[in-house]
Amino acid sequence: MILAIRSTYILPPQLIGEALHVYACRWLPDTTKHNPLGSSVSQTEELMDKYRRVLESIVNMIPGDRGSVSVGFLLRLLSIAHYVGASPVIKTELIRKSSLQFEEAAVSDMLFPLHSTSEEHSYDVDLVVAVLESLVVLWRRQSPTAAENSQFLGSMRKVGKLVDSYLQVVAKDVNMPISKIVSLAEALPDIARPEHDDLYKAINIYLKEHADLSKSDKKRLCRSLDCQKLSPEVRAHAVKNERLPLRTVVQVLFFEQERGSKETSYKLLPSELSPRGKQTLTTVDNEGKLKLGPDEKFGRREGTGRTTISGTTEKDQLKMKRSDGKLSLALERNLTFGEIEEVESEKGKEIREEVAPRSKLDPKKIIPKGSRSDHSRDKGRDR
Repeated sequence: MILAIRSTYILPPQLIGEALHVYACRWLPDTTKHNPLGSSVSQTEELMDKYRRVLESIVNMIPGDRGSVSVGFLLRLLSIAHYVGASPVIKTELIRKSSLQFEEAAVSDMLFPLHSTSEEHSYDVDLVVAVLESLVVLWRRQSPTAAENSQFLGSMRKVGKLVDSYLQVVAKDVNMPISKIVSLAEALPDIARPEHDDLYKAINIYLKEHADLSKSDKKRLCRSLDCQKLSPEVRAHAVKNERLPLRTVVQVLFFEQERGSKETSYKLLPSELSPRGKQTLTTVDNEGKLKLGPDEKFGRREGTGRTTISGTTEKDQLKMKRSDGKLSLALERNLTFGEIEEVESEKGKEIREEVAPRSKLDPKKIIPKGSRSDHSRDKGRDR
């Protein structure tokens, strides 16, 4: 019926996918339960063979259009494929289809119990790792322009947040081996995690539930953690976290100190720039012309007739030179004339101070200019 309907192109792909979903729920086992069958060995073998045929038919009839079935349904079919022992071709096709829509999944869509007698942990982490690795392979096959596309980058970051949230759930399993956590954490590319806060939370949960980890296992677990991508709140928590290995704590302290020193070096206070508060930008161009700031231009329009840098005197300006050691001609002329006048006024003041004590002499002892004494007059007469 479905093949006939698909050939007529009457029904949309989403409706066909919904029909397949209903059929799978009716005729395939529910792998969310720990014992889906609960029957004898002979009946189990017959059911397994039947389930494999039904599963293969459903997978082959899924429309190729993206979104025709949900990613939750595809992941469930993949879990059933692992459970009934489907062929590698069916598993590969389900992994490929799931990876194309992996960003649309929720954490609840990935929580499938592990149906294995050799493993003690509860969740099937290998299923999620297989889908994630397929997505990474697809990403690496893209051209550089497509890989850096904002839409594709946003999809990868959604997947990164989804995987870290999944890690926080499975990390609570006391029987979860560290190899599963590490393989899933390291399967994501760097662009999928702009921040490592969620990954830190997953690692902290695992360390809390597995207090007997060795130092080497702790280092191995924290190997994928980038301390530079932690928020200030998480870094503050990591410094005081006694569960973390000492090497990770030292890295957090180092990057915290390095970031603090960079922020301090880029902060320039106004008091450091100008001792008298406000600083006016005044520069000298290559032609020796003085470029005025907004405050100086306003003063020039008011008719001040003199351009000065705010908070400095003309003497200070004379000491302030350009990188080539020259001042503009107009500024140098104004400063030179002003200093000469000041020096002359100071010298005149000194002369007056020297003459003042001499003016206190006895008027009788002062001989007027051009007058002669009687003695000199008599000598001239004798000659």
